[in-house]
Amino acid sequence: MLTQEACSHFLLHCQYARKLSPHTLRAYKKDLDTFVELVEEKNVLKLNKQHFKGYLFDLHQTGLSIRSIKRRIACLKSMFRWLEQEEVIDANPMLKVDTSLKVPTLLPRNIAKKDLRKMLNTARSELGLVKGSCYDLSSLSALVSSAKDLNKVTCILSLELLFATGVRVSELVNIELNHILIKEQKVKVLGKGQRERFVFLPNAEVVGLLNTYVALRDRLNIEHLYLLVNSRGKQASPHFIRKLIRQTAEKANIERITPHMYRHSSACQLLESGVDIRYVQKLLGHQSILTTQLYTHVNDKELQKKITKANIRSFIT
Repeated sequence: MLTQEACSHFLLHCQYARKLSPHTLRAYKKDLDTFVELVEEKNVLKLNKQHFKGYLFDLHQTGLSIRSIKRRIACLKSMFRWLEQEEVIDANPMLKVDTSLKVPTLLPRNIAKKDLRKMLNTARSELGLVKGSCYDLSSLSALVSSAKDLNKVTCILSLELLFATGVRVSELVNIELNHILIKEQKVKVLGKGQRERFVFLPNAEVVGLLNTYVALRDRLNIEHLYLLVNSRGKQASPHFIRKLIRQTAEKANIERITPHMYRHSSACQLLESGVDIRYVQKLLGHQSILTTQLYTHVNDKELQKKITKANIRSFIT
């Protein structure tokens, strides 16, 4: 079997059997295309240890980061495990290759509280909401008369939900109307690996905004099963939400802000407020608590800054 053909079969397996997200499938395809391009042997049955060692050497020569190289290796390992299970190959040649690479720990980037406040205030002022005004239907109805106006509400709702729930942007745009349980003040989201979990709406104002947004959609005759919509009344994409947030950051004169930074900020604020790390792990949908523990390092960094600023030794010298 040709290596290219094996890659195609594996991608189909990932799409239909493992039900991986379109984003992950695109990343896998890109990684496998690079492998096919760099490996001279085109028959998957003839690939051996030397081919993979050569591939790893070529990856290092391209100047890719260690994280990118590890991701490509992980993709290959997954494919060759599957090929062995399906008996396409007799033995997995990757088991004989040392692929260990040490990745430097990068702390998550969160958003300063003043910038979180500035982002929300900017989004609200863009819609025409004055400071202190609520998200009730009567207030917003006078400000929203078209799908373009609704985009401004979509931006506000996205900012509120990203911070209140810590969801990923891909999870946010895939929230369906029937996933929202208003009375229980919780929302069902579909995370990585098609794992379902609930996130919560702890603030009555956010619940009110959610209700108002759905009512505004109905007034504009938008009939779509997904909560967030774009200016054409279709499901909002992650790119669309990133664009709204980027534009808001520019208007607020804040350096680059991404939806994922809201997730980091949500986790950090919860831990800082004393929420148990295992609850934060469950809320964020992390399989391993080690991932959640990264946020404790961020808090330690902030703690160090505060302790240094306090300089309590100055009181005794």
